[in-house]
Amino acid sequence: MHNLQSSIANRKSATGDSLVRRILRDEAVCLRVRDYKESSKLVVLFTRSRGRITGVAKGARRPRSRFGAALDIFARSRVIYYWRENRDLFTLSDVELISAHSSLAASPAGFLAAERMAEFVLRTAPVLDPNPSLYNLLVANLDALAAAPESGPTLVASFLLKAASFLGFRPELRRCLVCRKPVADSAAVFDHGRGGLICPGCAGDAAGTEQLSADDIASLSRLLLTPAPAVANGNGAHLLDLVVRFVTRHFEPITLNSLR
Repeated sequence: MHNLQSSIANRKSATGDSLVRRILRDEAVCLRVRDYKESSKLVVLFTRSRGRITGVAKGARRPRSRFGAALDIFARSRVIYYWRENRDLFTLSDVELISAHSSLAASPAGFLAAERMAEFVLRTAPVLDPNPSLYNLLVANLDALAAAPESGPTLVASFLLKAASFLGFRPELRRCLVCRKPVADSAAVFDHGRGGLICPGCAGDAAGTEQLSADDIASLSRLLLTPAPAVANGNGAHLLDLVVRFVTRHFEPITLNSLR
């Protein structure tokens, strides 16, 4: 398969209205799946080229379904689907599995971490709004997580920081938000509302802040800047709660249930 392609077929309905059907090809990660009617599945996919979509996979629950493991949760696949104007649901035609991430199903910690990443995308990625950077980030972190499920908390913290940055909420971890002086090799306060560090001289008694050591600040920076495979080998799990508080503060009224 190639990147997104489309062929448009114009048809006339019984009332004479024009119906436009597109056959689309893309790459996608399965974020959510549930049974639909007697033999089908309803799947929520995060695609590289069209963002979040919901589709029906007809016959996917049958024993010899052509979809197989390609529609398992967290699986990454190449997909072909049909779309018509003014319809919310896509119809999946065919899939080709790229990576099942099957090791996550055998690891409670790994599965929970993947669920947290998927839920963030579900809650923050608009329907039919492409975000290739966020898609690539999700794929890289699922791959790293499948290889090292025990690194789940660290990878989730890193994923959330980077994803928030892609969506316009990159935390300031180098300079004081007030005086703009560099915060280097010293403790500082992290202000969730302002989205970054405040040096001791400017901190005062502001609400919604947390004290961080110099080591904590260095760890946060590594989580934000280091690629997923290397992050999995590092230590940042102890900062997950702080990252979750930061993210939920800036994506209100979103409540990330799996992050509780």
